Amino acid sequence: MAIPTKEVSLLRFRWKLAEVPTKPEMVPPFTLRTADEQEYAEARHLIQSAYSLDPEWSGCKSHIEGYVLEGIKRVFDEDEPTCIFVQHGNRVIAASVYEVEPEGGIHLLSGPCVQSEYRNRGIGGALLGATLAALRSRGLSEAYGQTRPNTPSAKFLLTKFGGEPAPVEVPVPAAKVAAAAA
Repeated sequence: MAIPTKEVSLLRFRWKLAEVPTKPEMVPPFTLRTADEQEYAEARHLIQSAYSLDPEWSGCKSHIEGYVLEGIKRVFDEDEPTCIFVQHGNRVIAASVYEVEPEGGIHLLSGPCVQSEYRNRGIGGALLGATLAALRSRGLSEAYGQTRPNTPSAKFLLTKFGGEPAPVEVPVPAAKVAAAAA
């Protein structure tokens, strides 16, 4: 018998990107790098595993599959995927997928996803900083992410770099504004 999925309650966070350091720092021996278009399967597997093994997301299968994993596929179908990996030697241990012009108003598509055996080492915070810095370098002044309310990620991770709970006004992508004006 399948475990039923439950209604997903999400808390949205906002960062003012002018307050985010431009040079993210990663604790050695871990390194940050941008994923390339051939690494879709690795990114999807790592992120799906991180969500599946995290009790915060228990029962949220429809959200993970319909929003997060579909979003990752969409991002990797682009010419330049927006995904950051953290490596330990040759092994990818964490990933964050983001969108510069999200239709739903959430830039941090996956949020920082760290394999469970590597958590609580500052990797998630460094990956969040790198993701926000990447969004800032693309000209954004604010970024939005989301997580489950009353969870460790809501209390400790997403509050880094000035993140604060906030309602999200869904922005209209520039292409749609131009099409409507024509």
